[in-house]
Amino acid sequence: FNEARNLGTLLPELERMLRATGLRWEVIVVNDGSTDDTDLVLGAWCERPGIRGLSLSRNFGKEAALTAGLGAARGDAVVLLDGDMQHTPALVRAMIDQWRAGAEVVYAVREDRRDEGPLKTWSTRLFYRLLNASDRFAVPENAGDFRLTDRKVVDALLKLPERSRFMKGLYAWVGFRAV
Repeated sequence: FNEARNLGTLLPELERMLRATGLRWEVIVVNDGSTDDTDLVLGAWCERPGIRGLSLSRNFGKEAALTAGLGAARGDAVVLLDGDMQHTPALVRAMIDQWRAGAEVVYAVREDRRDEGPLKTWSTRLFYRLLNASDRFAVPENAGDFRLTDRKVVDALLKLPERSRFMKGLYAWVGFRAV
């Protein structure tokens, strides 16, 4: 959402890293109803091979945008990352290595929360403690949406009927091997 300025930094870096892997790849940028120049900037990028854009009719929110991107993806593995440069594309290479070694979900974990206040840190800790109180499945603490998912995980997620989604919970709920 409103990432026009970031696309000029993110996409070249992502493109360089993906070319270096030697794999077939595509980048799908989901524009979640931006009100800036994201569509215009994205349109220029979509003229390049391997870059596709998906523009939602309005801002539906991150969970819906992630689901739309998963639905459009065709690859054997799908990497989800935000367009705001909070996630470094350089980590994708290590995710691919873990996937090749047999992981079906590879997620990044936030190293620290020093940039957040004590109330936010405490409430986040409480949220994960409550969320993981049952022993049915565990949502990794401090893991965001920056992750690689195998095609079978993507297919399982897309079969779920939920419309109002909490993706971090669904990644864990579908039950594939995660590292």
